[in-house]
Amino acid sequence: MLFKSETITNSNQAQFQAVDLDREIINYRDCSKRFYQVSRNFSKQYAHIYSARLNTFRNILIPIIKKKWSNKYKILKLCELREKSTLCVIIGTLFKHQQLKPSILKELSDQLEIIPQPTRTHFVHESDSLVLEDELQRIKLSNNCIDVHEVVTGVVVAILGSEDEDGVFTIKDVCWPECNIQKPLPELSSDRYVVLMSGLNMASKSADHLFSLNLCLEWLSGFCGTSEYQKDISKIVRVIIAGGVFANHSNEITLNESDVIASAEVVDSFSAAVSAVAPLDLMPGCKDPSGIMLPQKPFHYCLFPKAVEYKSFNRVSNPYECEIGGFLFLGTSGEPVRDIMKYSKLDNHLEIMKKTLKWRHIAPTCPDTVPCTPCTETDPFTMYNCPAVYFSGNCKEFATDLYKGEEGQIVRIVCVPDFCDTKTIAIVNLSNLECHCMIFS
Repeated sequence: MLFKSETITNSNQAQFQAVDLDREIINYRDCSKRFYQVSRNFSKQYAHIYSARLNTFRNILIPIIKKKWSNKYKILKLCELREKSTLCVIIGTLFKHQQLKPSILKELSDQLEIIPQPTRTHFVHESDSLVLEDELQRIKLSNNCIDVHEVVTGVVVAILGSEDEDGVFTIKDVCWPECNIQKPLPELSSDRYVVLMSGLNMASKSADHLFSLNLCLEWLSGFCGTSEYQKDISKIVRVIIAGGVFANHSNEITLNESDVIASAEVVDSFSAAVSAVAPLDLMPGCKDPSGIMLPQKPFHYCLFPKAVEYKSFNRVSNPYECEIGGFLFLGTSGEPVRDIMKYSKLDNHLEIMKKTLKWRHIAPTCPDTVPCTPCTETDPFTMYNCPAVYFSGNCKEFATDLYKGEEGQIVRIVCVPDFCDTKTIAIVNLSNLECHCMIFS
């Protein structure tokens, strides 16, 4: 029954039965070490993360370049460009000049009597242009081959072309990092399900969605639905909540201390109830009581006095990476995808996630327009391994697609909907990587 998109309504309450679910068990490994161990040294400059990113991707791209273009063209740094109109390959980080990009002058307008900029949520303009930069220099790029409105600042790329007399680098071809080679996916003899949720918004004063949330909990516990439902529910091996448990992204009011205190007990009770019936991984989001800078550290344990009693309850980071039954899961609470939408003409969550797989980077706009810890030695947002399931939380609606890479990679992409607004969860079947939604209305 979980194999199909279904809607559970109030009429199902008549079918509640007390059952003792024999929950399936599957191997699990937290792979988010690089997110947990990010240094919080704010005395460092943000330029270090770009240097670390470029060094990492230079090592990634050189073998791909040789495979695509053989050894026909020299790989140069910008400072080594000498001869005009000579084809070569340069590796660098894209930077977008954007006329409408927010400026610190807006915050100082009152003091300096500068006319404030209009409030915007989308910062794309037809005059936007691209430059490519490395450790020392930058060069303006021509508009061919790369659509300026379909990329963002922070993406590392290899470009084949030549510098013209005006100092503009004319692009002939482009080489993107693409996904890493994927390790063989396990073959399961029977169905195993992972539930993805997001945007519970339990600190909201509106209680319209709380009935649906309680219905979802009854369903997870096996008290809701027919015996066929209960048989399939026992195959749920894990629940991942991708941020927004206290407040979702659409909640424009910033949480204050009283909101958190008032909702903390409810969130804790819900987390404990889920953990009592299935392993739960709880990620923070941008409006939750956690540091706003990515990567976000796990919630503080003092918020969950009941839930922490369960070994099945896991406070995890955002972004989050784990291995469930040999299948690698990777995802965020949605901040990188929403930010890319602001600074490009990409307006489809699925297409943006495909782009990030192509760029091999979870959050390329960190730290330019997404708050980020100033990393010095490594860029934690690089996709070092190709995931089997790639998800983004707090989306407007449920959507899913299968991404197939050039080296045979297969990635199930899932846009996890905001539960408060849609009453919808996503369900991934590990046996075939199919994904469907469940609506609790």
